[in-house]
Amino acid sequence: MDDPNDPSISIKDALNDEKRIKYHNDYLSNLLASIKEDGCNVKGYFVWSLLDNWEWQAGFSSRFGLYFIDYNDNLRRYPKKSVEWFKNFLN
Repeated sequence: MDDPNDPSISIKDALNDEKRIKYHNDYLSNLLASIKEDGCNVKGYFVWSLLDNWEWQAGFSSRFGLYFIDYNDNLRRYPKKSVEWFKNFLN
C-alpha cells in the first residue's frame, strides 16, 4: 500500500491516509475470517513499512510508511492517520 511521493501534496493531506486504513482494515478482516472459518494457523502480521523509505525499484518515488518523512526538513517524521487507527485496533 503506497502513496506517490508528490511534492504538490501538502503534509496535511499526506497524513490523511484513509485508503491505507481501509486496506489494512479489509485485509485484517479477511485474515480473521480465514482463521475462524478455515482454521488457518496465522502466527503474525507485519505492516510494510513503519517509515517511508528508499525502495530498490522505486527509489523515493513511493511512500509506504505509517509515518511521513519530510525529506526537506531534516527527515522530520509525522504520524499518519493510520497510526492512530492501528493504536485503536490493537487496544
